[in-house]
Formats: sequence, structure tokens, C-alpha cells
Amino acid sequence: MTICVAASCEGGKKCVVSADREVTAQGLSLQFEHEKKIDVIGQSCVVMASGDSLLAAEVSERTRRRVAIEGLGTIQQIAETLADVYLQCHLSRAESVILRPHGWAWTSYQQDGAQRIPAQVYMQIDNQLWTFGLNVVEFLVAGVDESGAHIYRVHYEGVAGGSWLEWCDRLGYRAIGSGGPHASILLALQGQQRIFPVGETIFNVYSAKKSAEIAPGVGLETDMAIIEDNRIVFLDNKAFDRLENLRKELTAARKVPPEKVKDLYA
Repeated sequence: MTICVAASCEGGKKCVVSADREVTAQGLSLQFEHEKKIDVIGQSCVVMASGDSLLAAEVSERTRRRVAIEGLGTIQQIAETLADVYLQCHLSRAESVILRPHGWAWTSYQQDGAQRIPAQVYMQIDNQLWTFGLNVVEFLVAGVDESGAHIYRVHYEGVAGGSWLEWCDRLGYRAIGSGGPHASILLALQGQQRIFPVGETIFNVYSAKKSAEIAPGVGLETDMAIIEDNRIVFLDNKAFDRLENLRKELTAARKVPPEKVKDLYA
């Protein structure tokens, strides 16, 4: 439950991102506004996530550390690293939940499990490992490197669900979370493309986020940033006020005057 949007623009030279701030505590049936969901990783790359916020924060932070240590420079390398970190988190939790209670670790299970564990028990454990999945988390990795703006979606639902690293550059935009369909429809209706100028893309992404607010779990607070080569600029309140006024003007202009349609049924 959330909304995260990314769109490239200026001929694929810049990227605009947006996200809400709402967090849902499922066990308490509680929803509240919290911190930014746009995590900066490197000079020109951000990560946004929908789903389990605690797991998302762990994956993002571990990815940030690896990027810094390994000196990764391209957005593709960062996205691939995040996908790998996400997979490692999955395997680590599967080991703790399924194997350790039986006195096994991944290495010993892979090497000797089939020979030392009774066949029926081994099949049960193997099935648990195959179907084990973390609470679903989706990530958007967006940024600009020497080759231009790039957007990736990272999604993993366990071994049975497969691992996905989706390259979204051709489409030029991507939205995830409970509000993702609403935002995607608006961007499609606006005809959003990579060739659009940054100003128009800022407005389209903002409108997409506002459109997504009717979805469950999407908050009213909004964060937006423009990613350029070697810098990330976050929008301030003055910019949001201007965007909201423009959106209201456009919404009013699209409404049909009642006097024009009052006698259609007659």
C-alpha cells in the first residue's frame, strides 16, 4: 500500500520521482504519515519501495553500503545489487524459519540434506523452501548515469514466484504500490514519454500521484525530486503550491458546463 512513481524526461537525460509518506501498521489497522520513501543512493540515484516498510528499509540500507564499498557507478549495477540483496534477505529468513529448527544451515542442507534426511521429511522441507515468500515488497530504482536516465523495478516473491529485474526505460515511466494502477493510467492518458520536457513531466508525475490518492493506503503527503547528472533536487512547498493550482485549473477546464448538457436526455 503506497504510491511510488518514476518517469524519465528531457530525451532520457533526467528523471522525476514522487512518493507518498503513508505507513500502514497491519496488526494495528493503523495508517499514519511518516518519513520520506525516496531513499537517496549515490549522487544521482534513488530507491522507492511499496510493501513491508521495515524490510524495504533493510534492503535499501544494505544496498547503499554495498554501492559505497564497491564504488558502483551505473544505475543498472545499483538495481542488480538491490535485487541480489533482496534475494539474500529472503534466503536468510528462509534458513532461519525452516532449516535452523531442524539443525541445518543452507550449506549443509544443500550438500548432505538429500542423503541424511528421510525422503518424506526432505520433500516437506523442500516444498516449504520452494513456497516460502517474504512479505511482498516492490522497489523502483531510478537515476541518471553517463548513459542517461534509467528506471528499474525489482520484485521478488520467493523461489516459486521468480525474481524480476524489469527494465522500464522503453516505457519511460513506472508506478508501484496500491495506487500504481491509478497513476499509470493517468500517465498513459497524458501520453508521458521520455522526450517530454522536465516541466511537463513534473506536472504529469504530480498529477499521477494525486490521482493515486483514491487508492487504499495512499497518503496525502507528497515528496518529489528531479534527478539530474550528479545531483538530486527535491521540490519545496512553493513548487507544490504552484503545481496544485495548475492541477485545479486544468480539472476545472475539463468539466462540461451544466447548461450545455441539461437537455441531452430530452
